[in-house]
This record gives sequence, structure tokens and C-alpha cells, in this order.
Amino acid sequence: MNFTLRQITYFLAVARLGHFGRAAETVHVSQPGLSSQIAQLEARLGGALFERGAGAGPVRLTALGERLLPVAQELMDTAKRLEALARAGRLPLSGRLRLAIIPTVAPYLIPHLVPALRASHPMLNLELHEIATDEVVSGVLSHRFDAGIMALPVNEPGIEAETVLRDAFLVALSGSDTTLLSGPARPESIEADRLLLLADGHCLRDQALEVCGLRSPRRKLNLEAASMTTLMRMVASGMGMTLIPRLALADENRDGRLRIVPFTEPAPSRDLAVVWRRNAEAGADARALAQVVRDLAPVLGVEPIPRPVPDPAPDAPARKRISAARS
Repeated sequence: MNFTLRQITYFLAVARLGHFGRAAETVHVSQPGLSSQIAQLEARLGGALFERGAGAGPVRLTALGERLLPVAQELMDTAKRLEALARAGRLPLSGRLRLAIIPTVAPYLIPHLVPALRASHPMLNLELHEIATDEVVSGVLSHRFDAGIMALPVNEPGIEAETVLRDAFLVALSGSDTTLLSGPARPESIEADRLLLLADGHCLRDQALEVCGLRSPRRKLNLEAASMTTLMRMVASGMGMTLIPRLALADENRDGRLRIVPFTEPAPSRDLAVVWRRNAEAGADARALAQVVRDLAPVLGVEPIPRPVPDPAPDAPARKRISAARS
């Protein structure tokens, strides 16, 4: 029977998400291309794998699809083990590494990380993906990505994490805003009704609410931004105030339109970590990557977190920071 691992990958993506369009986005292919590959797989198996309704709505596995699902997952796991055997014995970061990074880190880290990796690991074939926290975790667990860089905590038993950077929060206001005349600021001094946030799905939104002791925003002006750049432009225009990670400060305040106020010590912060699937062969790559990221702390303007002392047990999980923001 002639079918490909790509077809199995697409089948697993649709089965996991229950939607052809979203599955196509996660595997970085057009929806017609994905649908064509699924149709070819169905033709070779002699039956439909999904119950399709009218339009582009959700889909469900057929009885044949349900029977194929565990076999397909086992097949992909076997393919990953074959790939791992091929990588065994090579130096870390000398093959392919599929790396996912959250949006509030990627724009500020990647311009420094890529040159550093090219200089220290010239044989590395790096694939970068900028996606939200939940997708980083699910992608690492489902073998889409070998490793990720995200903010802690990560509450998933199948994920290992090595903390690399501590990124302090600062208060950002417009240059004409007189709310906080002098610093440092206390977290409770942030006015909840003027707090601007990133949209749902960004972990920085939840961290900002935690720092300010809020469960949900209470605002006179209901504005949420999809990106850090949009958020800072809203603040610079006098629409409110927000929290900015020090990692983003140099890029997002290049024009000096923001007034930045530090917090009282100990300042609230987020811990950034390299994450990977527990017991995965990519663990060696992830740990090597963690050290490269850690070494970038001076140029990034953040605090490096030393490598943890190894546990006696092999591949033991690194200590995880319990709270993403501390005050």
C-alpha cells in the first residue's frame, strides 16, 4: 500500500483539531493541498476517514478513521525514533531543530539568537515558528516542534523545561501621562480601568493581570492589542498604561515616545524557559540551545538564570518557576 508520512501527518493534524482549515495552518500548507493529500490517503485505504458536513465546518472521524488513529500515531512515533537513531552520536545542534517561540519573545530574541547559533553551531538547520503559548506546548507534545521558548509556568507533565532568563516588568505610559509622576511604582498603584492588555491567548496578558492583582480587566475603554507593537502605540497615544517586559523595551521604545517607570524591588518578572518533550532525543539540542539563549542575557538586557545542577536521574526535569510573575 503506497502512502506517505506526510499524509499520515496531515491525517493526525485533522484528527487532533477536527477542522481542515486549522489543521492546514498548523502544518503550514494550504487547505486544498491538505485536503488533496487526505483524499489520496482515503482512496488508498478504501474509505472515508472523516465525516464532512456542508461548508468548512468541524469534521469527525469515521469508524475507519477511529481504527486508523492509534496505528497512525504509532507509525509517526516509529518514524521519530528512526530519526532519533539517525541523530544519535552527532553533536548537539548539528542537525534540524524545529523551534517555536511565543510572540512576546520572538521579535526581540530572534535577531540575536540566529547570528549566535550560526556562529557557534554552523551545521544547525533551524526552523523558526512564532506561535502562542498553548500551541507551543501542544506542538512540542505532538512532535510538530522539537523545542520551544516560552514563559513559565508550564503545567504539562510531558514537558521538560530549563529556565534561562528572568525578564523584569516595567510600567509604560505616554510621555504626557501624569498618572505616575515618579518611580518606582508599586503593583497596586496600576489603575485597573486604564490598563491596556494584549488579547486573549497571549500569556503576557495573564501575567500583567497577575502582577496587578486582577482577575479580569476593568476598563473605561475596552481595547485589546494583537501584538506588542500595537499595544505600545496605543499607550504612546495616551489611551492608557500597560506593562512592558524589559526584553521588549529597546525595540518598542526606539522613538522615546513612552515614559518608562520601574517597579519597586523585588520587581515583578516573568521567567523564560526552553521546553521540550520529556525523554525526547531532542533534549540534548534543547539543553544546548538553553545555554546559547542564556549567554545572550547581557545584550538582551535581562537577567540570566544559571543552569540547574543536574539530578542524578537521567533526563530529570529542570526546576520550574511556579509563578510567571512575582511581586
